[in-house]
Amino acid sequence: MTLLSNLLLYTPGHSGFSSYVRRVMPGIPGHRLLMDGEHGARCSESDWLPERLPSSRLQALLHRLSLSQHGLNVKAVLASAGLRSEDVAAVYSPYCDVLFALPLVPQVITCHDLTPLHCANSRKARWRYRFWTPVHLRRAQKVIAISHFVADQLMAFGVPAEKIEVVWNGVTIERDPVAAPASHDLVMLARHDANKNVGFVVKAFAKLLEKKPGWPGRLVVVGRQGRQTALLKRLQQQLPRPDRLLLIESMDSSALVELLRQSLALVSASSMEGFDYPVLEAKAEGLPTLVSAIPVHKELHHESSLFFDPMGNGEDLNHGVIELVNNHSLWNQLSIRGLKLAAALTLQRQQEEIRTVINPLIQ
Repeated sequence: MTLLSNLLLYTPGHSGFSSYVRRVMPGIPGHRLLMDGEHGARCSESDWLPERLPSSRLQALLHRLSLSQHGLNVKAVLASAGLRSEDVAAVYSPYCDVLFALPLVPQVITCHDLTPLHCANSRKARWRYRFWTPVHLRRAQKVIAISHFVADQLMAFGVPAEKIEVVWNGVTIERDPVAAPASHDLVMLARHDANKNVGFVVKAFAKLLEKKPGWPGRLVVVGRQGRQTALLKRLQQQLPRPDRLLLIESMDSSALVELLRQSLALVSASSMEGFDYPVLEAKAEGLPTLVSAIPVHKELHHESSLFFDPMGNGEDLNHGVIELVNNHSLWNQLSIRGLKLAAALTLQRQQEEIRTVINPLIQ
């Protein structure tokens, strides 16, 4: 008997979902079912992940619609790996995606958030979460929520509390923490989506530049373009110093780490998040964080971040930025407390807790 992990929705690249899979799956045993960009679907016990999307037009379309499994004969793919349906003790999905081809097999799925119900970036996402996600949630034996906030969202959505298990995300501390700010730069790791609230930070930054014309720092936003991109570019042109705002679509991991370690602080202004992994990543480097006063930030970071009102005028955000520059004791305190949180929320702990949810279904 084996655990089968449903990775059919995996997309190569730098998305939050893809990063989650790359971090977590090496700690999960068993077989993996996924799309091979060159040969179609495959099932194996290796930690291999595809580097490109399916070449078939139909599979590429289904993948884009988060419906990859509906274009496959899943049992035939399992058979190609020497497995029968009866050999699968349980299915685990790091996505909110039940494998319909194995209806009699107990399944555990992961819900990262229900943000599209409240702040959708497309009509497709809104309708999928409203009508299709409930089907997956009903079919699963267990649902892993990545925060208590997401668990509350699930219960409000009608998922029974006894079906939900909270497993916070984890991080690995790989380097010595930064000892002092290397610049006045602020960094955001955020797509150009409405819930990321990047425009709010750009407007606050404009006020900071007006109040302090000689401010030497930049606002560096790393994230994919989206519906807010045109707005952000207009706001950039209205800045007293447009060159002080950098909009970077993507960076490789080593360059991103270097950016974090050369900055004053990381800013997250999201109006809604399921976990907000970049905040924890910054803390693993010893970088202080300024975060919006939303439920999941309060749940995780109440002692180790500075908070601001994401619906306000930005003055409290700018006050926090100036305090971090002028008060090294505060900067150092937040660095130490953030590092302590990152040391507690380890990737190993996360993987162990996921296995604890799955194991009763296998035994």
